[in-house]
Parts: sequence; structure tokens; C-alpha cells
Amino acid sequence: MLKQLYIENFALIDKLELEMENGFTVFTGETGSGKSIMIDAISFAIGKRADKTFVRKGTNKSIIELIFFIKDNMKKLLENMLKEENIDIEDNIIILKREIYSDGRSLCKINSKNVNTSFLKKISSYLINIHGQNEFNELEETNHINILDSYIGIRKMKQFKEYISIYSSYIKLSKEYEDMYSNYDKEKNKRELELLKYQINEIEELKLKKGEDKNIEDRLEIMDKSVKISKCMNGLYEELYGKTNNILKVLRIYMQEFENFSDLDDNLKSISEKLNDEYYNIEELSYEVRDNLGRYDFDEDRKTILEDRYDEINRIYSKYAQGYDKLKEYLQNAYDEVEFYEKYEDKIKDIKRQMSQLDEKLKNISANITSIRTEKKTELEKLIVDELATLGMKNVAFDINISPLDTYNNKGNDNVIFLISFNKGEDTKPFSKIASGGEISRFMLALKNVISSEFEKTMVFDEIDTGISGLASEKVGKKLKDISRVRQVLCITHQGQIASYAQNHIEVFKTEEDDNTLTKAKILSEKERIVEIAKMMDASTDSIKSLEHAKELLSKNSR
Repeated sequence: MLKQLYIENFALIDKLELEMENGFTVFTGETGSGKSIMIDAISFAIGKRADKTFVRKGTNKSIIELIFFIKDNMKKLLENMLKEENIDIEDNIIILKREIYSDGRSLCKINSKNVNTSFLKKISSYLINIHGQNEFNELEETNHINILDSYIGIRKMKQFKEYISIYSSYIKLSKEYEDMYSNYDKEKNKRELELLKYQINEIEELKLKKGEDKNIEDRLEIMDKSVKISKCMNGLYEELYGKTNNILKVLRIYMQEFENFSDLDDNLKSISEKLNDEYYNIEELSYEVRDNLGRYDFDEDRKTILEDRYDEINRIYSKYAQGYDKLKEYLQNAYDEVEFYEKYEDKIKDIKRQMSQLDEKLKNISANITSIRTEKKTELEKLIVDELATLGMKNVAFDINISPLDTYNNKGNDNVIFLISFNKGEDTKPFSKIASGGEISRFMLALKNVISSEFEKTMVFDEIDTGISGLASEKVGKKLKDISRVRQVLCITHQGQIASYAQNHIEVFKTEEDDNTLTKAKILSEKERIVEIAKMMDASTDSIKSLEHAKELLSKNSR
């Protein structure tokens, strides 16, 4: 529900803040007092195209702010949409704000975050609707099918759920087919296939083993130092074993000598044992050095082979992917692409075949949905006409035209248009061509009396009482009150009978301050309501009879 309305520097309003209540609220006031300004302000706040002429003279900008308290089901519905714009909902409150500048610029905000006008309209359409001469909202032709389906309850039907499932698959395949077909070039595909096969062959011919490149790096580094390594290896062997007085020979002499002393004390025994251990360790080392003599001798041919192999590996790395793992991944992707191109035409044919099968299913199910709509539309037509008759519109003809579309959409294969005539003998025509603000308001009143919704938004009615009698006004007032039991209703009215059904009453009036004419509004007390309704019905507030009649109406209707 709309909880607070704030308007600043808008037309004749300098500053206005109203706390709104649930249920049925009327705005009343003399002709020209500024009631329509209130509707204009709300319209701009929910996304109407900005108009700088509404900025109050002598000020820089107009500000309109609407604060809504929403229920949990509405919060759940809006949360994901708002998250896309990084907007949070705290305490189930949504604040719509519009700033219109004197130079023509405007800003739209939802919960203090800047948004574009189209997003503001989208979110506000779930919160509030205005029904009047220039505000069609729910009666836009694109929404007619939604109204009919809401009455039928078609979205809960098994057939429709099955249709949506198949339609989603169809759309997914259609996009896949379009992407593949638009990119299909037989000669280009052939060239791509040849290139991929060449790349696969080049990588496979390398026969690269994991870690081979690192192994070659290490071996080449050894080769670069092979002369020094061989010199050290030969020198060490000579010292350990080769020359006449080699280390092993000297150690063996002392090992034998100390073995003779080992029984004399523990220190000599320890030296003898360690000498013995070291001798055998060095002997083992000398054998290992001997076995590797010549291994590190420089081999120019071998080095050339390794360098060539290393260069070839790095050439392939540079051309395709760095490193063994990434090269293998590239190779697998190339194999996958080869399979893709080799089966490209078959894939297109298969998608086309699947689409054809789904198309046949869509055709059958959508025909069933069309039959349901066609059968049920007659009921809705009659209910709306009967409702309008109770609202003083006795010569209304209402037709729901259902025609086939050229293609499927997420609602089926039907184009639904509401056609209406408000005068006897005239042909039915689209709303936008013939309906006045009052007629639109009363049609929506009839519609909402027939169709309920899970998400009950605030409804604003403008000019709903235009051209209707006192008896019809009574019926309009009663229906507005009935609707307000499940949703907030705001209504501008000139009829005392309608005003008497409201739970809340706001008077709009003009006043003069410092040579300026201003529009003001105030919430009326019960006594003030009696006077206002009496004035609306008689214009003579001094009439005791009028006051008594107004009091009686309020007592009977507003409870």
C-alpha cells in the first residue's frame, strides 16, 4: 500500500506531505483546486515522461516521493528484479522518488538508488495503477491477454505448464539453430577442419612426454659444464685410487695400524672404528666415480640432438600452448572441434528435426489453450457488461477478440484485444480510440470486481464519476469500498455519494500566501467530512437538511 505521499515545488504545490491509510480514500475539492495535480505528481513518480513545465515557478526542481509498505509475497516477487540493480528491500519498504529539473532533466530513484525510467515503470507497475483519461496501464493492449488469462486461471492449468516447458525448449533450440546456421560457411568450415587436423598432426608427431623439456634443460646445463665435470671426475679418481700413494692406500695402512691399538682403550677403539667406516665409504665412492668416468665427456653430436629437440618443443609451445599440460588441453580441444565441424551439418539437421517435433507439439497444445480462451471469453464479456450496467453504463458492448499470431510466444499463439462500445448501435473499437477517463475508470472498477489477483496493488481512479447519475454513484461508491477490502483504493470524485463510502477523506483546496496561489491538502475529521459531503451534494453548507443527509450517508456507508 501507498503509505506516504510527498510533493515539493510541483505546479501550485510548494510542499505537501500526506500519510495515507489502507482501504478506500477519496480526494475531493472544488473544480480547479488541484486534484488533478495530485494524479499528475503520482504519474511522474511512477515513470511518466518528465515535463519541466510542472516545476514550480522560481524553483530549481520538483520532488515527488512515494513510500510503499509491501507484503511478503510482493517482496519475494520484486527482490530478484531489484537485486539486478543492486537495490535492497529493508523492512518491506519501497521508496519511489522522481526529481524533475527546470532545465528538463530528471532523476529516478528506487530506495535511494538511481535507475532509468523504464525500470522505474516496471517496478511501479507492481505497486500502483492509475486509471484515467491518459493513464491506461493495465489496459494497454499487450496486457489484455494477461487479464483474460488471470480470469481463466490459465497459468495454473496443466496444459499451460506443459506448453511453457515445451516452448522454453523450443526457444533454446531456435537460438542454437540460429547461431549455428548464421555462422555456417561450408568452405570456411572445411578450411577450419584442415587447419585443426594439421595442428593435431603437428602436436602428435612431437610425441612429447611429460617432464621431457625439463629433463633436456638439465642435461644441456650439464653439457655446458662437461669439461670441468670430467676434469674433476678424473682428478678425484686419481686421488682416491689411481696414483701410487692414493688416499685409499694411505687410509688402509693407518686402518691396519689402529686396529692393533683398538684394545688398549676406548678412544683408540673409536678412532679405529671410524677409520674403518670411512675407508669403506671412500672405497665405495671411488667405485662410483670410476663407473662414471667418461660419462660426462663432451659429445658435440649428442648436444646438437638435444638442442634441436628442445627447440622443437619450444616452437610447439610458442605456437599452441606453454607447457605440457596446456598443450595436452589444447590438443583435446582441437579434437573436440574436429568432431564438431565433422558433425556440423548433421547437428543442424538434428536441431531442425527436434524443432519440427516441438513445433507440432506447440501447435496442438496452443490450439487447446486457444479453445479454452475462446470458451471462457464469453463468460468474462457477460460479467463485465453486467458489472458496467450496475455502474450506470447500460448500453455497453464488450468483445474480446482472439486472433492467431504469426509465431509462438510465452503465452501461446493468441493475440487478445479488448474492443468496446459505450453507445448503443456503435461498433466496438479499441479502448485507446474511444474511452474517456471516467469510462476507463469504471471499466477497471468492473474488471477488478470480477477478477482478483494474488498481488493486490494500489488502484487510483480519476474521473470515475463523470456523467453518471446519483443512483449509479451509489453503486460505484459501494463497489470501490468492496474492492478496498483487499487493496488500497484512491479516488478523485465530485460525487458526495461516492465520497461517503470512503474510510479516509482528503480535501484539496487553493489558498493564497504572499501573492502566490498554492494548492494544499488536508485529511478531514468526521465533522469536516460531513460539511464537505454536504457541500458536494447541495453547495449550501448552511442547509441543516444537507448536513443531516451527509451525516446519514457517512454513518450508513463508511463503516
